[in-house]
Amino acid sequence: MRCRLKARVLRALRVTAAAALLISLTSLPASGAPDPGPAGPSRGGTDIAGGETVSLAEAPFAVQIAYDTAGTRVACTGSQISASWVITARHCDSASLRSVRLDTPYLGAGGVVRTIAARYPSPVGDVLLLKLSTPHPGIYVGLSRTFPAAGSPARVIGWGDETEGAGAMSVQVKAAGVEVSGQGSDAFGGLSVRTQSRTGHPLAGDSGGPLIVGGKLVGVLSTSSVLPGGLPSSFTGFYNDHAAVSRHLGWITLVTGVGAD
Repeated sequence: MRCRLKARVLRALRVTAAAALLISLTSLPASGAPDPGPAGPSRGGTDIAGGETVSLAEAPFAVQIAYDTAGTRVACTGSQISASWVITARHCDSASLRSVRLDTPYLGAGGVVRTIAARYPSPVGDVLLLKLSTPHPGIYVGLSRTFPAAGSPARVIGWGDETEGAGAMSVQVKAAGVEVSGQGSDAFGGLSVRTQSRTGHPLAGDSGGPLIVGGKLVGVLSTSSVLPGGLPSSFTGFYNDHAAVSRHLGWITLVTGVGAD
């Protein structure tokens, strides 16, 4: 989930926010610069840490955020919330952000690609709204109007790395179980849903990806704890912060016309 931020000023903002989180959580931004470089992300056989691969039917709303018009230079994850709108992380924004790939579980392949007609960064946290150039009917994720209770089982979804710093996103979308532990702060100081990893842990490429509780979108992945070298025997000592959808709901509805179910 860490993608390198291209704009120097945005990098500075993220580093500042990450430093604050390190003090309390030993965590860093889940995603760094969204520009994956001229060659784009490697398509080697790596996946997010733990978790399991899922089919399109299990996550039809999960989308890939790409930094070219072809939809192949993927570096972040997002969610489709209506025919015209996608939600992802604000720190995934950059001058090179160009398109969204929808309706496929496979990285940079299949489905449909839509270029981005407009973008709207949240003024109060790590959320970015993307308007598609042409509407794409599909299955959308519903927005939650409430903050989830501590102890709630949840699921994270994305195309991220298998090990810290691998630099190779998963060739198929994966999901992992997490548990809501309370409130926190996202990479821009906004209210977050803090989760403790259980069956897996999000890494680079998963930024902006959905946090699902009870079938609703409750958060957008912002930061995650840094894993040690190799894979730990258990992911329960690691945490994540997801920008809280309930905190942004009024603004989301104002910009997109999409409200909570």
